[in-house]
Amino acid sequence: MQQTAVSGEYGAAGAPRRVYDLEDYLNVVRRNWQWIAGPVLACLTVATVAAFFWPNTFESSAAIRVVPPQVPERLVPTNVNLQMGERVRAMAQTILSRNTLTNIITTHDLYRKDRGRLPMEDVIENMRKDISISNIRNLGGRDNGSTAFQISFSYENRHIAQKVTRDLMTRFIDENIRERSQQSQMTTQFLREQHEEAKRELETIEQKILAFRSSNQGRLPEQMDMNLGQIAALDQRINSLNTSMSRANQDRLVLEGEMRALREKLAALPKTMAPGMGSGAASSSQAQIDPALQKMNASIAAMEGQLQQMLDVYKESYPDVQRMRQNIAAARRSRDQYVNAAMALPPSAGGGAAGDPVRAAVPVKPRESIEIEAEIEKLRGQIRARELEAERYLHEIAETEQKQRGIQARIESGPAGAQNYELLLRDRETAKAKYDDFTRKLNNSAIATDLENRKQGETLEVLDLPSLPETPTAPKRPLIIGGGVLAGLVLGFALVAFREAKDASLKTLKDVRTYTQYAVLGSFPLLENDLIIRRRRRYTWLGWFSGIVVSVLAICASVYYYYNVRL
Repeated sequence: MQQTAVSGEYGAAGAPRRVYDLEDYLNVVRRNWQWIAGPVLACLTVATVAAFFWPNTFESSAAIRVVPPQVPERLVPTNVNLQMGERVRAMAQTILSRNTLTNIITTHDLYRKDRGRLPMEDVIENMRKDISISNIRNLGGRDNGSTAFQISFSYENRHIAQKVTRDLMTRFIDENIRERSQQSQMTTQFLREQHEEAKRELETIEQKILAFRSSNQGRLPEQMDMNLGQIAALDQRINSLNTSMSRANQDRLVLEGEMRALREKLAALPKTMAPGMGSGAASSSQAQIDPALQKMNASIAAMEGQLQQMLDVYKESYPDVQRMRQNIAAARRSRDQYVNAAMALPPSAGGGAAGDPVRAAVPVKPRESIEIEAEIEKLRGQIRARELEAERYLHEIAETEQKQRGIQARIESGPAGAQNYELLLRDRETAKAKYDDFTRKLNNSAIATDLENRKQGETLEVLDLPSLPETPTAPKRPLIIGGGVLAGLVLGFALVAFREAKDASLKTLKDVRTYTQYAVLGSFPLLENDLIIRRRRRYTWLGWFSGIVVSVLAICASVYYYYNVRL
């Protein structure tokens, strides 16, 4: 006899349960269709009532565009370092804060039922869930820098949803202006403080350098070239003074030679006396010299010496030189007039008696002798001037050599703490670079702050106004009803599977053949009372009719409530 395959599970009396085929499953469904239809009807009714009693949720959305700065960033770099995505998230945290949402809820009278039964914190949390802020998206490809983001709010009243979305959009725009302006001003203030600190640091280092230089004047490393240049200049000055002194000594020797020649010439000239004077008077007059004439000659010689000294320093056109020449010419005219007057004076009757002292005191000399004596006096004055000039050069040489020794001593000694001075110079360069850098940054930041105050920086503007939703976004009623039917089917099949697992009776001929291992020759149906069968059917149809009526009434009531009461 052909054996029937069985599964690993066990049926009645510990016998292994056979594997069901399609006919068996159809028999199971036919026997237990009420256990499937009942949960399906119940779940359908519950899902429909819940879907139509669930209040509508309308979503209003608005788009905001990010407008780039009006001035190119390569000309005026911005001093707000946050990217737009980060700033949108920062502004969202501010707008979704407790104080802001409480203000919006109170202003628009939102969540009236929830406020009556829930604490305010839960109401605010529910509102945060109803607010959606999308990420920034590019509107024009890679080459177009225009970007935008979207704000949406979900609420059961579509008009209120639109108003709240407009309020959120306005708050985003105002918050962006306030936040950018505040960040720009804070950046500028920070850079200004850093700039002042860098300036004070640079001034402190400059004061230390000035104090070091004042205490080591002439011995600084950067003054080494200057000191060497001064030594070279002083060497040239000494050489020039030595040359000038040698020239003055040579001129003095030449003048002394000329003066000796004039004296010899003067000694060779014959002496003549005025008429009426005897030989005794002549011999006595040779020993006498007119004091006035001698004083005039000395004065003229002194002025000529001064003139020679002035010519060594000044040019011929200098006013003092010309004035000195005029004075010398006037003195010479006065001397000549005096000599001419003395020689032209007529002799007295006594022939030089004591009654004429002027005539007796003035010796009568030839004019050539007088001129030679004048030249001698002039040369004597020039010789004295050359001597004074040589002495002055010698004094200047001594002073120059003393200065040269002082500079050489400064070079050899060097400044005390030269290493600290080098550190100060390096610190000054570093502080100067830091100060210049903060100066540049402060100027750029001040310009950027001015642009933000004029609202010419990166701003937000409305791209799409808040929409007035026409259809609700939630609940999804077809999905809810379909999900209810599917849940009823799952529940019904689960109940049928549970009943079949608990029922160990033999239901079909296949069960008899499998579990008894006998051949079935025939079968007869279960004989029951017709009255009992009809009563059972009536109860069944009455129950299903009542359930269907109740389900239909509940569904119609929910639909009526949705379309006539809520809307």
